[in-house]
Amino acid sequence: MEIGIGLPTNLRETNKEIVIAWSQRAEEAGFASLCMGERLTYAGYDWLLSLTAAAAVTSRIRLLANVIILPIHPVGVVAKQSLSLDDFSGGRFSLGVGLGTPLDDYDVAPSPREGRGARFEESLRTLRELWKGESLVDGIRAIGPPPVRRGGPELLLGANGSRSLRRAGEFTDGAVTWSFGADPREARGMFDVVEASWRDFDREGSPRLVCGCYFSAGPSAAEDLEAYFRDYYPKVLPGQVEDLLGAVRTVTPEAIREVVSEFEAIGCDEFIFVPVKPDLAHLEGLAEIVF
Repeated sequence: MEIGIGLPTNLRETNKEIVIAWSQRAEEAGFASLCMGERLTYAGYDWLLSLTAAAAVTSRIRLLANVIILPIHPVGVVAKQSLSLDDFSGGRFSLGVGLGTPLDDYDVAPSPREGRGARFEESLRTLRELWKGESLVDGIRAIGPPPVRRGGPELLLGANGSRSLRRAGEFTDGAVTWSFGADPREARGMFDVVEASWRDFDREGSPRLVCGCYFSAGPSAAEDLEAYFRDYYPKVLPGQVEDLLGAVRTVTPEAIREVVSEFEAIGCDEFIFVPVKPDLAHLEGLAEIVF
């Protein structure tokens, strides 16, 4: 099982120096990927800017948008962005897409909340066509640059619920899921839905199965985790901060090693640890634990 790490770009107090140093150190340490999610209504950087910066200062580590809120974007723009980063990184880019939670970002984009599921599926279909180098408008050239690999970058479905995960077999190359408690039984249940969808659509091979959770591995791990949760989650998931904090166990070396072992045992292809503080001590601490 591969181990990825999140960029600290959706956190307060991050800056370009940290993004650059974090990217370089993650590659040096042996992490398989750098991931970056999308939030409009919180501090932090844009996903495309951040991953492009990471691509510019690395040469081997994969780059994962984990995840962008596809229905709030014009699909042609996403096609252009993803093909550009695919080419710029030498084919190291994977695009994770989802519906987004919470829904505040729809309001500020702006984009209607209503009908987002149908728009999501239509955008997934269209994205695949655009990545083939096909123009959807008669007489107008196709969006470029051409993809590094045939068919475009790896496309992953970012979801947790069974209804959403059933889209994987029809539209994507696999799924990237999330578990606050890094619960292997919860994750295996999500993977089962993805694999069943794969079979339903007679897909060859196997879907890529990815899961992630928060981690805190600095000198004040528990305090840093709590500080982030109390800043971020009161408006995102009102009244649930205590429950969420209680669920997260990846704040000790023993628990982090246990998570790696458990997820490897259930057939997870990659596990991604997402930081709660833009401090290289957390990256260094995680690297010492998992490698």
